[in-house]
Amino acid sequence: MKVTLKSKLPSVFALFSALFLSGTVLAHHSLVGEFDTTVDIEVRGAITKVEWTNPHIWIYLDVTAASGAVEKWECEMGSPNQLIRQGWKKEDLPIGTIIRADANPAREGEHICSTRRITLDDGTPVFSRGAN
Repeated sequence: MKVTLKSKLPSVFALFSALFLSGTVLAHHSLVGEFDTTVDIEVRGAITKVEWTNPHIWIYLDVTAASGAVEKWECEMGSPNQLIRQGWKKEDLPIGTIIRADANPAREGEHICSTRRITLDDGTPVFSRGAN
């Protein structure tokens, strides 16, 4: 029996379709859809973790509220590639560093923000959403 590429195409297409549709497809979210860009907040805290993953880098902070309670914040940044092109490196913000994040709060959920600008506690700029 002779098998040709033409006879395999329906099977290959079916396999590709099944693999593509069976996994979770992650779509990039809209900044305005997920974060309230009409509200500006400043979050000041100590870095507890940095996730350097696509599609966005996340910085986790321990923020001391006015009440004295420690709040756990999650701050979204740009993509790793975008930040590398701006000269940013993973090592630039080690665990324990106190930063100030100028950000937009999430539309849903507490203590989540999209970071526009990060400065060290002494005012030294580290990151901005646009070019540095």
